[in-house]
Amino acid sequence: MRLLAVIVLSCPLYAQALREKAADSKMLGLTAASAGDLETAAKHFGKACELAPKGEDNCYYFARTLHALARYGEARTPFEIALKSAAGKKRERVERAVALNFVALDRPEEAERHFRESLLARAASDRSGEDAGIDYGAFLSRQGRAAEAVEVLGQTLKDAPDSSRAHLEMGRALIHLGRTELAAQRLEKAVKLDPAAWAARLLLGKAYLELGRAADGERELRLGQAGWSRQDYGSSTVR
Repeated sequence: MRLLAVIVLSCPLYAQALREKAADSKMLGLTAASAGDLETAAKHFGKACELAPKGEDNCYYFARTLHALARYGEARTPFEIALKSAAGKKRERVERAVALNFVALDRPEEAERHFRESLLARAASDRSGEDAGIDYGAFLSRQGRAAEAVEVLGQTLKDAPDSSRAHLEMGRALIHLGRTELAAQRLEKAVKLDPAAWAARLLLGKAYLELGRAADGERELRLGQAGWSRQDYGSSTVR
């Protein structure tokens, strides 16, 4: 490794050749991922990460693909490399992905730390995205901290009021708090924004049943179950 570093430093042309090879490997990885072949994509992204660890998203794509393959432990190292070079708007995306990987590893303390870092990165870059806030809110709900989830999701909805998923997770958190009527309102909004939000329809159906609206509840449960069964899980993307 030291010899390679010496060669790279002493020969700019060689360094350029490595970057070009890394770019080729990254493109092959993107092509494989688009075709749903994540194993092949992981090999190409891994090569790109090895050749140019500071290159454009090389290690991030490698780590995300390993995560998609449920190889969460292996994903940690490329995620750490990606964090070292991530700045500005990209920092939020990488921190969020690292947090989700720690969720999968059942390490909630590390997950929460990176969720918070993701939100800080978003604020610093003035980005009007919602993914990090939604994921953090969903995480808090699963941890039995629904009141905190409502606070986080409330801020997220101020930034992204037309996010169906944010309304869905807010509805879920409100159900945990026993605020079923308010939850139903949020879930209705989620379905209005995205009629194919099957998880929202299923939760809305359950909320309607709790509120004594049997016909509405059965309708939403029927639509949600039918839509859920038709979902296509065959395609894969890396973002």
